[in-house]
Amino acid sequence: MGILAILFIIYLVSSFKSLPGAYFFRFYYYTFGNIISPYFFGKDTAIIKKLQSNKYGCFAYAELDTYASPFECDFYFHKSNSTYFEELDISRGDLMTKIFQKLFINAKKWPYVPVANVFTNFLKEIKPFQKYAVKSSILCWDNKWIYVMSKFTTNNGKNLCSLSLTKYVLKDGRKTIPPSEALEFCGLYNEEVEKISARNLEILTKQSGFHETSPIEQLDHEYFRI
Repeated sequence: MGILAILFIIYLVSSFKSLPGAYFFRFYYYTFGNIISPYFFGKDTAIIKKLQSNKYGCFAYAELDTYASPFECDFYFHKSNSTYFEELDISRGDLMTKIFQKLFINAKKWPYVPVANVFTNFLKEIKPFQKYAVKSSILCWDNKWIYVMSKFTTNNGKNLCSLSLTKYVLKDGRKTIPPSEALEFCGLYNEEVEKISARNLEILTKQSGFHETSPIEQLDHEYFRI
């Protein structure tokens, strides 16, 4: 086998994330693992215990560690903007199925969490093969909506490359589940987290929003990894 053929194979392997079906495999690897495995290994899971043992459990973050593969990059030679949303799906799916794991595995119907809106602010480029992390956590909620913050960072979290805000609603069939009720069912609701949520919601709606993220970028809202 010639050197060019070997280099081409390496190039394809390094771009596994862009292969047909890779997105579905990566997404369901996390989500199915979080909500299907408890039916076989017990519903009182380590994730539920860890979240409930910390009063800030509802703000725990899910972290996806990966890199910018060649097929994800555009003609500017950095990670294409469109590819951020695939990583968001995986990171947010992992987060929501962990935070609300107890709800998913105990509900009479099959709950789901549809996306209502997404805003992404691109701040710094991610270069080919550069390692980065996606950290997603619940920022706040109101009577209907849950707002999730996702950060793309490099250099062990020192460089913020992108910040996304996602608006979710919890559904059980056609019924909307108020976030506070869902969190209480999961054993993650208390007065302290309600105060933090109210503070963050005010920053989101009055100081920031889905158009200007600098106040949220400066917000100290990193608790623990789940």
